[in-house]
Amino acid sequence: MDQVQIERSNLLWRRCLRVLLVAAFLTAGSATTATAAVPRTSTAPRHTVGFDGLVYTSAQVGDTVYVGGSFRNAIVNGKQVARKRLAAVDTRTGDLLPWAPATDGTVFALAAAGSSVYATGKFTTVGGQSRPGLAGINLTTGAVGPLRHTIGGSGKVLAAGGGRLYLGGEFTSVDGKPERNLAAFKLSDATLDTGFRGTADGMVQSLAAAGSRLYVGGKFKRLNSAGTPRLGALRMSDGQLDPSFRPATPYSVLALSITADRVYAGLAGVGGRVVSYRPDGAMEWSSVTDGDIQAIAYLNGAVYAGGHFTVACPERSRTATSWCPAKLRPQPKVAVWDAASGKLLDWNPHSNGRWGVLTMAANTSLKVVTLGGEFTAFGDHSRPRFAQFSACAYGCGGRPAQRAG
Repeated sequence: MDQVQIERSNLLWRRCLRVLLVAAFLTAGSATTATAAVPRTSTAPRHTVGFDGLVYTSAQVGDTVYVGGSFRNAIVNGKQVARKRLAAVDTRTGDLLPWAPATDGTVFALAAAGSSVYATGKFTTVGGQSRPGLAGINLTTGAVGPLRHTIGGSGKVLAAGGGRLYLGGEFTSVDGKPERNLAAFKLSDATLDTGFRGTADGMVQSLAAAGSRLYVGGKFKRLNSAGTPRLGALRMSDGQLDPSFRPATPYSVLALSITADRVYAGLAGVGGRVVSYRPDGAMEWSSVTDGDIQAIAYLNGAVYAGGHFTVACPERSRTATSWCPAKLRPQPKVAVWDAASGKLLDWNPHSNGRWGVLTMAANTSLKVVTLGGEFTAFGDHSRPRFAQFSACAYGCGGRPAQRAG
């Protein structure tokens, strides 16, 4: 082979090598994209217990989900088992657990911290002990703890963090001391924390504690006398406003879910909205439904939201108040969005009911999302007021759940 042939052969080899490298790069890129895709979730609910009344709230602790509401019985294999407005369910199996403290009125919110789960609502006794509207209960034994205060109004939501329990709702005092719609209690001794000075001039409907912030959502116009309507952040340590989080939120905030770098909010308003905010409060995306978003949870790169909507927008809106830029899609009571893009994902378990989903909890280790509310079925699957859905272990084969009649 002469020198010209050798150079031609080398040139041809270099060209082939470049083609192979480009193909390998594109293949690697495709694999990365596929790996980063949101894992699919089954549209068929898992086997679990049900309840004979509304489930308003839930709190996930390890592999147990604690629920509260207006129910008087759990439904196990078609039979009623007494559970007076509080119950615990094994997330792995869906079985009812023996934990059974009873209240004499509706439980609106739960939050867990340490060895206790805390409850607020329209009750006066828990486990036969006087606990008007607020109580702490041992997670294992169901024994009622020392937390006991008189709320001058109604507690609606709870959050725990930074060694404190935070209460939000529609009230004017705690133990006779002025506390306007927000209050904090020391978990160490169950006393009112008078050093926390957070206030809101309207109802607080959602709370979430993360990092050093207490996120507060609701119907209020001013948080700590500042013009931060409907959503803001307070320092957990003292209740002072965190000015580095300044969202422009046009509608009442009914639900919150926090990750390391995003705040996901469920809104009321004209229809309803799921909104993603950055840590500084800038809106990343907003998506429209035709009814309030009452519950929200983040799991595996997806934002699950429930409410009393019947349709949802497949595309994100252009602004915080603009309507859906595409045709609304049938999506009764529950839906899931890609957390990064705000795109509505192709998941529809066909829930029923008028008020739909009222609470959600996510178990990240088991990849299970739990729903509670007023619904009674998902497609052909009877699930009275409580249901669980899990990520597909080996792909989501088979037909989706059919619409309930």
